[in-house]
Amino acid sequence: MKHSILVLLGSILLMNCTRPVRTLDLQGHRGARGLFPENSLLGFEKALEIPEVSTLELDLCVTADHQLIVSHEPWLNAQICTITDSSSGGIAFNLYKMTYDSIQQFDCGSKEHPDFPERQLASANKPLLKELFAMIDDKGLRWPNFNIEIKSRRKGDHEYHPGPKKFAALVVETLNELNQAYPEAEVLNKVSIQSFDLRVLREVRKTALPVKLSLITEKAANPAKEMDALGFPVDIYSPSYELVTPELISWCHFRQIAVIPWTINDLEEMQNLVDMGVDGVISDYPNKFNALVY
Repeated sequence: MKHSILVLLGSILLMNCTRPVRTLDLQGHRGARGLFPENSLLGFEKALEIPEVSTLELDLCVTADHQLIVSHEPWLNAQICTITDSSSGGIAFNLYKMTYDSIQQFDCGSKEHPDFPERQLASANKPLLKELFAMIDDKGLRWPNFNIEIKSRRKGDHEYHPGPKKFAALVVETLNELNQAYPEAEVLNKVSIQSFDLRVLREVRKTALPVKLSLITEKAANPAKEMDALGFPVDIYSPSYELVTPELISWCHFRQIAVIPWTINDLEEMQNLVDMGVDGVISDYPNKFNALVY
């Protein structure tokens, strides 16, 4: 009997010793939006200086000369960019109608932002996706994962961006080029493509590009219904953080789908979600990640 108890205790200790360490995908939203100009080379560089950041989250739009530019809106947003005519909120400055060179004439980092009082002001232009990779390579920075959002929606087709098939093809072509140009970055192993637009996710999947796909949602969180509409299960489900429940996490994890909510800036809320069992966190303040316990 005593021998059996010792064997049992030994087995429990062995299990505890070999228990895998939990990892989280900690993502800097638009680089480090709360600390530096969003979607800027400076912001991405500073985000990579934070050891806990495993992934850069960023957005892609398309220029008139068919280049992938890193921008959340497919126009110059007057709230963050210095433009002469703000009467239309910047929407008149449609990136899809502007060449890359013309977009570079605008500073999108020097204006104060009421929602981010801690943000460092600095002159910043909207970079191309290729420029982000070149900056990381030139400065010898560590290669992170990349969570790339394709900014597409049906009513914007051919006005603010290409249709989903052409948009997806441009992204796939560029990622293949980057994969060849920077083999050490292991681009196709480190990229996930996310979108609210089911159409563009379907188009990327058709290309068989070996990257993860992520479905974003903000108005409701019904992964079963959404993925049924999509036509296939994604690798990552990314709801607005207020929509996350233990039941949602269980449904996704049973199907080996990671849950990475957005955008969480309060440390207590981050910790609550980590304790609930999410697989990652997207935040404007990646400097807070070092306080998480998991």
